[in-house]
Amino acid sequence: MAVADTGSFTGAAARPHYTQSAVSRRIATLEQRADGPLFDRIARGVRLNPTG
Repeated sequence: MAVADTGSFTGAAARPHYTQSAVSRRIATLEQRADGPLFDRIARGVRLNPTG
């Protein structure tokens, strides 16, 4: 997953040429389906949590 590889939604968006908002919406959808967060939001990006 590009978000986990880059540590940010913005970095992931640059890789496959999506917008940051499209990546964020997709992650939000996945988190709704998983019934919780898949990433820990940290000061300088994100990292997968045990659920992710």
